[in-house]
Amino acid sequence: MTKLYHEIFINAAPEKVWAVLADLEAVQSYNPLVTKANITSQTPYGIGASRHCEFTPNGFSNERVTDWDEGSLIGLDTVESSFPMKICRWKTQLTPKNGGTLVSQNLEYVVKFGILGDLMNILVMKRKYNQILGNIFVGLKKFVESQ
Repeated sequence: MTKLYHEIFINAAPEKVWAVLADLEAVQSYNPLVTKANITSQTPYGIGASRHCEFTPNGFSNERVTDWDEGSLIGLDTVESSFPMKICRWKTQLTPKNGGTLVSQNLEYVVKFGILGDLMNILVMKRKYNQILGNIFVGLKKFVESQ
């Protein structure tokens, strides 16, 4: 299992950051790769809520909320995806800090295709995915701070 960690300081109150993260469709406003996100569950928030994301230039992901601590933690699992991952899950934590919010995320994934997938992960995927996640965090910061 590959594990990645990211954090960023956002100059906004935790409640403001939470409002964005808790709105599962808002991901299309800060993730530069998501072209469209739709709620696919009866409830739009909380454990069990789910969304469908479409990516540029192509691809999709169906995700479900697995952890929800109102105002401070959200966790999601990828249920189905066009990407070469068997497992992909992450938890995003909000911590008040210096008048703003420290946003941290632990993400873990397992690639498909056995040994070939492991090699692809070592040579290319882990570095690229780490870069993509960093860009998502920068997008989140810009989006929240501009609200």
